[in-house]
Amino acid sequence: MPEHKGWVRFASVGVGYWGVMLADGVCASELGEIVTCYAPTRAHCETFAARYGCQIASSYEAILDDSTIDAVILATPNDRHRREIEAAAQRGKHVMVEKPITLAVADGVAATRACAQAGVVLAVGHQSRREAGARRLRTLITSGELGEIIGVEANISTDSGWSVKPGQWRWSREQCPGGPLIQIGIHHIDTLHYLFGAITRVFGMQKHRVIPAIIDDASVTLLEFESNILGHLTSHYATARAIDIRVLGTKANAIYDRALGVTVRRDTRERVVRETVPLAPVDPICEEMAEFARCVRGGGRPEVGGEEATFALAVVLAALESQQRGCAVNPRESYPSE
Repeated sequence: MPEHKGWVRFASVGVGYWGVMLADGVCASELGEIVTCYAPTRAHCETFAARYGCQIASSYEAILDDSTIDAVILATPNDRHRREIEAAAQRGKHVMVEKPITLAVADGVAATRACAQAGVVLAVGHQSRREAGARRLRTLITSGELGEIIGVEANISTDSGWSVKPGQWRWSREQCPGGPLIQIGIHHIDTLHYLFGAITRVFGMQKHRVIPAIIDDASVTLLEFESNILGHLTSHYATARAIDIRVLGTKANAIYDRALGVTVRRDTRERVVRETVPLAPVDPICEEMAEFARCVRGGGRPEVGGEEATFALAVVLAALESQQRGCAVNPRESYPSE
């Protein structure tokens, strides 16, 4: 594919399943290309390099030393994110990092600050808010069609926990605290923040039930928003897939199910009115990577940067802390004092 104005040269760091998804998003965006890759396992790099026709770097440091590379895509273990982001910023590389941004709020704040001080773009992989159904929910809410919003019920659960193996970083409570809550539930947290504004109180419960991995595989989190909306988020790692958000308003309820689309229900004592809302097809990852490429070349700010991603992390950690303390926790409590 020939280069053109605005073309971005990416290096992929981490070449597993999600690294491939992000690289595919770059290719689909038609705004850049994967020029090199790196992962500790050479065989994985060779498979990745054959797929994208890219080079294999000898190390992450070699990528950072390469002046022809504009940006790095980090699909790496959670505990490496801060140092990898800061190292990239120090070398003038723009950063797209997979969620969670880091494992501690202070680290998320520090990584965000490092990118700002270096003048590089930092984008974080919270693509779920870009789904057509989430965008339509936002329109229904802001237009007043649902009336005043009273509550929200959200679920994001999969059977992915069964595939976690000993030796993988997801097996560890230190690297994967909260299990499904930090790995998939955090996507809904970001989307709920996008839809309803800041979350001010959190109460969470987590348990280990059935998967071999020692991480928790079941979680329920109660949420209070600054707008006085109350909600709950269910996120399990050992159930059949369920990904949905139910918004409850005084005039109507809107339900977004990733498998079924969006429906609006206006129930009265006399009848039930159910309307299916058409959705235009969207590729959230392609859109995310295209926006990142435009920001790299045009100097803009991504929709989900370090601030938004750090707040989503803070909500997850507040849920874990609330179980330990036996009380609701404000996510802002974990932010470092200025």
